[in-house]
Amino acid sequence: MKILLISLKGLGDTVYMIPLIRRLRDEYPGAPMTLVVRDRKCVELFANCPYVKPVLLNYSKTDPASLLGHLKTVLALRRERFDVSVTAFPSNRLAYNLFAFAAGARQRITHYYEFAAWRTLPFLQDIRIDSDRKKHQVEKNLDLLAGLGLDPAAKTPDMAAWLAPGDEAYAAAFLRESGISAGKDLLIGVHPSISRAQVYKNWDQGNIAVFAELIDWLASDRGAKVLVFAGPDEQEAADSIISLTKHKPVQVARAETNKLAALLKSCRLFINTDGGLGPLAASVGTPCVTVLGPTSPAVTAPYGAGHTALTLGLDCAPCYMYPYESTSPKIKCKAPACMGLIDIAKLKQAVGGRLGQGPAGR
Repeated sequence: MKILLISLKGLGDTVYMIPLIRRLRDEYPGAPMTLVVRDRKCVELFANCPYVKPVLLNYSKTDPASLLGHLKTVLALRRERFDVSVTAFPSNRLAYNLFAFAAGARQRITHYYEFAAWRTLPFLQDIRIDSDRKKHQVEKNLDLLAGLGLDPAAKTPDMAAWLAPGDEAYAAAFLRESGISAGKDLLIGVHPSISRAQVYKNWDQGNIAVFAELIDWLASDRGAKVLVFAGPDEQEAADSIISLTKHKPVQVARAETNKLAALLKSCRLFINTDGGLGPLAASVGTPCVTVLGPTSPAVTAPYGAGHTALTLGLDCAPCYMYPYESTSPKIKCKAPACMGLIDIAKLKQAVGGRLGQGPAGR
């Protein structure tokens, strides 16, 4: 059997495909598997995976010239003559169903969503598995195994990522050069993710002072060494946070996904807002404290035992609409209050609780 896997979202969503991929490997040991993604970070995630070939889909709405690359990818996939394609959660979009159909697998499996049940042309997929909105993304993806006649709950989900010795060596060298003693210093990672890149992740600039206070507390009260992670669109906020701290953290340089994963693995705890690094930290067994706003912790928070998800408990939350009430990333609130109200006291309490426990289960 030849299997085509499709994940056209970001890093976090693709990390949550790992348990599905491991189950498929167990059930079909000799089956070639190809994974199509739209983000180079996701290609890097599977660079060391011995049984999945990652393929980057070269297409962007803002770059019409990339359409040629998109068409070349589709034609190459059609020539592979896949027996089955599996489109991962969330997938309630016209483009995703069209892509799966165009790739030409003999059997096509995805989720079923009541919203826009005709507008997104879901009938282009042969088998549609009900998407339980109360389940975590990992479990939703495993539910797709039912389309192959398999029991989704037959085995415990395995989130473990694939790190190479070079990734571990990079992390060890980075920490050494930063004056951090691996295994001796209490190392904590922080990813504020304050940016304007996505409507449901636009954490208010006022939280810059909150994260600066948190970092100083970690250093002074807990004796921790702190790593600050920031993507290109978060750099300005990260610089502002560091400028406000008395105990200067170490800023993590941009690196390949698995090298970042190795650094996260070195951390005793990872503190983050909604973003792809939380799921990545969970995939290497690092406990997370995650602050969530419009998104549902039951669906998107780092998966597995040993993690804490913090919300404000507002009546309007969660209000993230995709994929059950929208076919694109949207929230109901025009100015979500939750994005500017991180409770520093509760955050410290959650961090203190996690530091008193062992590593997260995978």
